[in-house]
Amino acid sequence: MAFISNASGFTLGEGTFNNVHGDLVIYQSGKRRREDNEDHCGERMGKRRRKEDQDGLKIIRNKHLNLAFEIGRGPGYLLHAGKIKGRAVVVKVFDAGRNAREHLEATVSISQGLLHPNVLRIEGISSPTSLYHFIAYEDAQRRTAEGPLAAALRDDLDTSIELGFKMISSLSSGINYLNSQGIALPLGPEDFDVFLDVNDRFLFSINPPTDANAAPQEQDDTRSVWTLFNALCQKVLRSANRVLHDEDIERSPTVFDSSPRSPELLRPSPAPSLDQANIQYEEAIPSERKKAPSVPPRREFVWRTMDVAQSLATIATRIARDLDLRRGSINRLVRSDGGSIHRCLGYVREEVTLATRTADSAVVSHDAPTIQEVCSVCHEVVNSGEVFRCVCGQEGIIQLLCDIYPYPLISLSFRARVPPHG
Repeated sequence: MAFISNASGFTLGEGTFNNVHGDLVIYQSGKRRREDNEDHCGERMGKRRRKEDQDGLKIIRNKHLNLAFEIGRGPGYLLHAGKIKGRAVVVKVFDAGRNAREHLEATVSISQGLLHPNVLRIEGISSPTSLYHFIAYEDAQRRTAEGPLAAALRDDLDTSIELGFKMISSLSSGINYLNSQGIALPLGPEDFDVFLDVNDRFLFSINPPTDANAAPQEQDDTRSVWTLFNALCQKVLRSANRVLHDEDIERSPTVFDSSPRSPELLRPSPAPSLDQANIQYEEAIPSERKKAPSVPPRREFVWRTMDVAQSLATIATRIARDLDLRRGSINRLVRSDGGSIHRCLGYVREEVTLATRTADSAVVSHDAPTIQEVCSVCHEVVNSGEVFRCVCGQEGIIQLLCDIYPYPLISLSFRARVPPHG
């Protein structure tokens, strides 16, 4: 708005005004006001965007973040399923404290700029002035990997085998990428969180090393990366076992010859003569033979670490080829644990032993639980102080029979626990 008094012979805009008397009031057009406002708003929005963009990462406001439930935890943080403006994300919320922001920035520093299908991408981070600090990652179907692996073990053997090989392929490809970027070697298995999405794609997020001052390993780069890969596979598979059985038992893979593709029987030797076993068997077993109870097999994952270091770059391709050609086809072996002191009717443990090649993998069936294991038949913890007797009251018959009859005769005996001697 402008005021002009007793003016003449001047030009305003595109028009010329003469002999103007009195006060002239000029109003700015609505179109011009809108253009000026738009320029001003655009400048303010640009400043806001620059303010909300820190080191190339989007700043997420707390009011836009909704947490659904906790899905995991690690040193100094919790993992949650959440949503940002209706989009599903995985959120890492750091423990409150003055070092929370430093922890966030260290995590961002190690994973920012990585682009790989098996590395979880960062969607954004909390503001430096936020009361709590978090990192939002892309949606990983709200699941850590051990849960679906445990469910596959429980529900279907072939599915658990296939899912296990997909994990091997994904982790080998992702760690090989990290190594090519020069950041794999300082990391350990505890520095990874592994997830699974709806397409059975394994992804991992990376945390800064818990011990930044740890001395580097004294071995070549290839073997160091291979050691990391083995340790991470073992960690994930063992976590799946713990989820399913609520036990943390370390298994050593069964030694077997991987050259034949047909099932083979692993049994202790030498064994007693067949005639001697038959005589003692007839004396020990009552006339009414008991049938083994219907108990589902106890299934566990076991990781086989190969002695010779291989190139991680070739594992993913080889696993994918093997899955295409022989989906779920690996050795099926039976082992009679004749030296076990605990034998219950119908017990079977199937160890899904996985390696970087299908030829070095197998499903090994065992007929007796091990020390510190909860027997799936009697639901008792197996301990070294147990002594078992046959139906005839004599010791040692079960061992004799098990050496000769791996299945099903071993299921005809019964167990009676007595206090250990002394």
